[in-house]
Amino acid sequence: AASGAHASWGGGRAGAAPHGGYLGSGDHRADLEEFIGKNCLDNRTVDALQSLSADNQKKVMGTDGGSNSFVLIDKVTNPNAVVMSRMRVVQR
Repeated sequence: AASGAHASWGGGRAGAAPHGGYLGSGDHRADLEEFIGKNCLDNRTVDALQSLSADNQKKVMGTDGGSNSFVLIDKVTNPNAVVMSRMRVVQR
C-alpha cells in the first residue's frame, strides 16, 4: 500500500495479520480517529475509549489482529453500546 494509504478491510497486505485479523494502518492515532469517525461514536464513548491504554484501544478497535470488527456502523444498531461492551471486556 502507498504511504499513508489504508489497507482494504478485506485484508490488504499492509493491514493483515498472519492469522487473518486486521492490524490497522501502522499509525495508531490515525486508526483511533478513523474508528471514531467511521462508527459515529458519541463523546461519552470517545472519552472512555481515549482513557484506555493503546493496547486496550487496539483490542477494542480490532487492530490487534483479533476478531473484533473495525467498522461497526453497517453491522450493528448501536456502535456506542458495542464499543462500551468491548471496553468492559478488555478491562477485566
